[in-house]
Amino acid sequence: MMPGQPIDSSRTSVRELRVESLLGHRLRGADGKSLGRIEEIVAEIRGTDWIVVEVHVGRGALLERLTELTSLVPLFSALQHRLGERRRVPWDRLDFSDPSRPRATVRREELECVPRHG
Repeated sequence: MMPGQPIDSSRTSVRELRVESLLGHRLRGADGKSLGRIEEIVAEIRGTDWIVVEVHVGRGALLERLTELTSLVPLFSALQHRLGERRRVPWDRLDFSDPSRPRATVRREELECVPRHG
């Protein structure tokens, strides 16, 4: 299902997916290799609805979330720089046919890095 598109119930079984339950799950790429754990979920307001547009994975993604919560602590900025990359996975590139084992339909090399703050 593409983000923001209605579900055609004649072709698909309607399933509810709680995005917060995805946090911490290891995400595998199309080649079966680990892309990292889902640590950040990014949503935008479209009309009156919140639409998930991407997830962030990688060693620095969890720290990205903590840094936003504790932006006044200089230590986190230094740690974020050391821990490395976070990659952006568009929502329409995720496969949740087995929600306990989410997969991306792309490989690591095809993903965009999230720019570092600061």
